[in-house]
Amino acid sequence: MRDQGPVGCIKPLKTLDAPGFAVREAVYCAATTLTAELDRWAGLCLTLEGGYQIERGRTRLNCGPASLVFQAPGEMYRAHVSEAGSYCLTVAIDPSVVGAAAGTLDFDRLNAMRRPPPHWLAFQLRTELALEDDLSSTSVANTVIELLGELGGRPGLEVCDAPPSWLARVQEQIHDEFRRHHTLEGLAGTAGVHHVHLAREFRRRFGCTVGHYIRQRRIELGCHRLTTSQDSLSEIALDAGFADQSHFTNTFRRLVGMSPGTFRVRYFAPPQQLAA
Repeated sequence: MRDQGPVGCIKPLKTLDAPGFAVREAVYCAATTLTAELDRWAGLCLTLEGGYQIERGRTRLNCGPASLVFQAPGEMYRAHVSEAGSYCLTVAIDPSVVGAAAGTLDFDRLNAMRRPPPHWLAFQLRTELALEDDLSSTSVANTVIELLGELGGRPGLEVCDAPPSWLARVQEQIHDEFRRHHTLEGLAGTAGVHHVHLAREFRRRFGCTVGHYIRQRRIELGCHRLTTSQDSLSEIALDAGFADQSHFTNTFRRLVGMSPGTFRVRYFAPPQQLAA
């Protein structure tokens, strides 16, 4: 992201430039609003601590720890940083460079506000940023291209427009209670609609089933805890809403591409002190 906001509200920590890419870790001050500059470059943002809400027209997208968001080239939006502040890794991407390198990469598929499941390749970019050796530039380019290819081939949380009020209530309930067991019938009862209508509208709006959406929220929490705490896998599994450690491990491996233990070994980092 190339954001504009109050002077001093963004504190860069690390940067790495490669042909066609710019990677940055930065802390964003609490309770501030940033406006994205109109730019021909695309972007990825991985939230490491804290969070923010993206506003584009009538659409809102909440991004907490471990959220991964794609921003299309030339897309205008505002980001409202949470009261806890936000610590993010961002990647600016020149579409012409990526397109030439990737060949068949379909940017149109990514051209929507979306929050895909977290992917280990996004955290690999953080590792390369920390290494900062003579191979980091090449590794970053390869990782970004591979990550975009992965995201283009898997379902994300697509947002085409502001959802109807009843669906917004369901989404809010899921965000507040993703650790609980939910049924379509129960959620539909809260919304006052038939469960079949809920299932169809939910998939149309968000690009996945209700169950997959809840599963992604749980995995996001798992990624956050694995990279910022030393809690046991069983503790994290139960706190995230999984039946047991085995259930957590199997789901994590399927969505993220590696086991929770391997993920922690590679990407554990103590929490940063966010700006006040």
